[in-house]
Amino acid sequence: MILRQNVLKSLRFVPPRTLPFRTITSSSGTMSSCIKSWPHLTLYGDLNMRPFRNVWMLEEIGLSYHHVNCKPWSKITKSVHPLGKVPALVVKDDDNQQQFVVLESAAINTFLGDLAREIEGNKRTNDDFNNEPRILLVPPPATQLRAKYDALTLFIMTELDSQALWIHRKHNDLKDVFGEAPVAVVEAKRQFENALDAIELELNDESGYLLSSGFSACDILLSNCCFWAQQIGWLARKPPSNESSSSSSMVGDTTISKSPTPKLASYLARCRRRNAFVKANELRKDQANERKEHHRSKI
Repeated sequence: MILRQNVLKSLRFVPPRTLPFRTITSSSGTMSSCIKSWPHLTLYGDLNMRPFRNVWMLEEIGLSYHHVNCKPWSKITKSVHPLGKVPALVVKDDDNQQQFVVLESAAINTFLGDLAREIEGNKRTNDDFNNEPRILLVPPPATQLRAKYDALTLFIMTELDSQALWIHRKHNDLKDVFGEAPVAVVEAKRQFENALDAIELELNDESGYLLSSGFSACDILLSNCCFWAQQIGWLARKPPSNESSSSSSMVGDTTISKSPTPKLASYLARCRRRNAFVKANELRKDQANERKEHHRSKI
């Protein structure tokens, strides 16, 4: 659940001259202190970008949080991220009298999943564990399931996001900043297609998601990368109409979309139907409408 406030009010969670990666701690708190109750959370970033993954995660958990809509490299963003990028999550832990910043969309979601599992787990009774099935958005550490979660998360962030989608954004959408590199964009598309084929093999037939336990935070990352690819024309929105159609584009052609297999298309549709995704998408639309109204008011 999002608590909408203006930027100045939300900034009260960020002390003056707070440096990213640095923990502001009282004499009674340490960096190893466990968080035992829900902290105050403030997410910084534009929901048309990677922060959408974190809003989706927050809505899955059902947490109250504040959102500050800000663009990369803005003054606000530079106050919470060393490179002025988004997202950034400011965590204010009253129990341990400390405040810190978590960066990177995958790290933020893993932190939130760990936090939800531990805090909610401490509140549950034996009857709760026996009678109520529990969704593990992030598996507990030192387990086989967590090892797979970590491996899939890093694979998605390195092979699909940074080496493919981000290359396209840097050298196509942001070419005025980073310069044009058409050869790199072509190679990035090939990289995306190969990596997508590889990770699709990890979809579990029984659970319908990447992990056998069901929907998890790594599904948020994978589906969001696929939706991003659909927006830039790298991935078609529907499978081919007949079996003779090729499931992949011609190498070197950035204008032809890769067609998703029926299995991948069903997976993405399943992710889109989740209530938390629908809510996060509504918030993104609200942000776009607010921006339009703001521009109109200036005319």
